Amino acid sequence: MPHPGSFGLLLTLHVLLAIFVIGPLTLVCAAIPRLLRAGPGALPLLRLVARLVRGFGLASLLIVVTGAGMVHQGSFGSVRSFSDSWLLGSLVLWVVACGVCLAVIAPGLSHAVAEIDAGGDARRRLSTVTGGAVLSSACWVVIVALMVVKPGA
Repeated sequence: MPHPGSFGLLLTLHVLLAIFVIGPLTLVCAAIPRLLRAGPGALPLLRLVARLVRGFGLASLLIVVTGAGMVHQGSFGSVRSFSDSWLLGSLVLWVVACGVCLAVIAPGLSHAVAEIDAGGDARRRLSTVTGGAVLSSACWVVIVALMVVKPGA
């Protein structure tokens, strides 16, 4: 089914943003445990990762905006309304994933950087930050599955 006009543009932006925002965010989250174990030698990378998690987490809002734009375009194929279970579930999972990135992972990494700067050991943050990274990554994976399968659509 072709996707003409503004719907096609929004769909293209939506998919590109998902690839270039969620992909790197998930990869950065996968590197967090190793960086926290590495200690002071990983300090420059930990600083960068904290900024990337915060930036990509906020940038994920653009994915939601383009998706909302497609829904606003009206009925087109399997995109009908925000009340569709797969779409509503995706939004809830996005709130969880984004919230974990911004409220758990990024601050945890910032605290870890501060502890290492003070000569301490940041490994005590390992379980919280890693758990947040696993949870957010799992949410992103389920969101992608919902976007592809669209159960009930």
